[in-house]
Amino acid sequence: MRVRVVGSFVNVSVSEAEVRLWKTRWPGSGLPSRRITFQFDRDGSLIDIWPYWYADLFDGAAAVALSQDAQAYGLARLARRR
Repeated sequence: MRVRVVGSFVNVSVSEAEVRLWKTRWPGSGLPSRRITFQFDRDGSLIDIWPYWYADLFDGAAAVALSQDAQAYGLARLARRR
């Protein structure tokens, strides 16, 4: 995963390979095996998902689970930078 701070937001990108690996734990997830970027505010609230047009393809439960993994990773990386 890659973390970028953009103003007051934190973007966490999950690569295609990471999504495929993650899907081995959620084999029936329905998430596309493509890079997905989640945007959070500094408190950890999910703000946006890119590419936004994937939202219709997302399995809601799997998308939430992956976003929570991305959120935890991003917040941990920010804590180490301080």
